[in-house]
Amino acid sequence: MTKIKNMMTAATALILGSVVCAAAPGAAAAEAVPLVTTGALFNDPSDPAKQDVIFGHLSHLIDGAVPGSDIEISSYVFGSDWLVGRLNAAHLRGVNVEVLLDSESLKHYAGGPSYTKLAEGLAVTTQTSGNSWVRVCGDRQACLAKDPNPGDTAYSNNHNKFYLFSRTTGSASGTVPVDNVVVQTSMNQTAWDRQKAWNDALTVAGNKELYDAYSGYFGRLTAAQADPALQVSDLSTEYQAGKAKAYFFPRSASDPILNILNTVDNPVEGSAACYGNTDGFGTADGRTVIRIAMHQITRVEVAKKLWELDEAGCYVDIVYRQLDNTGTAIADQLAKPTKFGGISLHQLNDDAQGGTSTHSKYLLIEGTYKGLKNQKIVFTGSHPYTNMGLTTNDEALLKYDDADVHDAYRENFRTQRTAADQ
Repeated sequence: MTKIKNMMTAATALILGSVVCAAAPGAAAAEAVPLVTTGALFNDPSDPAKQDVIFGHLSHLIDGAVPGSDIEISSYVFGSDWLVGRLNAAHLRGVNVEVLLDSESLKHYAGGPSYTKLAEGLAVTTQTSGNSWVRVCGDRQACLAKDPNPGDTAYSNNHNKFYLFSRTTGSASGTVPVDNVVVQTSMNQTAWDRQKAWNDALTVAGNKELYDAYSGYFGRLTAAQADPALQVSDLSTEYQAGKAKAYFFPRSASDPILNILNTVDNPVEGSAACYGNTDGFGTADGRTVIRIAMHQITRVEVAKKLWELDEAGCYVDIVYRQLDNTGTAIADQLAKPTKFGGISLHQLNDDAQGGTSTHSKYLLIEGTYKGLKNQKIVFTGSHPYTNMGLTTNDEALLKYDDADVHDAYRENFRTQRTAADQ
């Protein structure tokens, strides 16, 4: 697995998973190791020393953006004066900073003052400044997603949380520029997201196909923000890019999460669904394990499929903050007994229980996938398993097929599950 070295201070290296990537002491400048490579980062809201891991990583990527390069950000409730200062400074040194925000970002509680500072900073023009701007989706509207029921109170949102860097050294002191960097995170830029919520960020570096897919999606978001006639109800095109695959929303014709789950029980030749893995891969007897850390689940068909997979022999383990919006249909479905005892459910909700909340939105598959055994795959992003997340919001989902990345997420899942069970 490749590593990310992310310096919170000049003397402190943040660990990606369990490994730090650093040049050997006394290494020559010509042998410098890139600070930015592919891997996962997780904050820990229960530990003040680890609350700002993702936040710090983004700060350093912004500080390392080279003059003439592009930063493209699509974000919900962007409320960080610190990042605003970094973005304004990047703009002044010649970086093209383009930021697309949801209308919630204009509200005082969500970061309105930060928006004002960003808009004012990016409007400054000098001989060295970049071609920069910040724009906002329509009030209570997504930018690209066409609200199927604009008269109801389920307002659509630009719910994205991704950061694109065409070239960055990874910090102001970095020496090795890396191109085509995508950071897909679950974290909004609010104090709650850092101090009370568990979040993840997957960085994919040097993958031009993935970068181009995200940048193309950003372009469509931007165009629809300027002209709502360009809004759409379905973005069914998906983008395979090596180990990565990008899915964008809204969707009206199909549910990508349901499609993904429907491939888990594609049987390995000669085996029943959910079986056929090497012993110890997944469960001790080789059954597939599905792990989900999810802010909210409200889609009935997704809940039914998860139950069916557990009934078929998969081990389904879920850490969640909330289930139903109204009623108990999702909670009842997920709690139904199966032949194997039922889905393992763990609530992590600071409102209901105190402590912390999961704000992650990831799905881990360890086992069978598309008829192949011994797979380790991560699906993460801004996309919650809600009806709005499917049909109404601007969202992104990123698949990454890599054992070490999966195992880093699996460790984070176990940490969140332990927090939920305390």
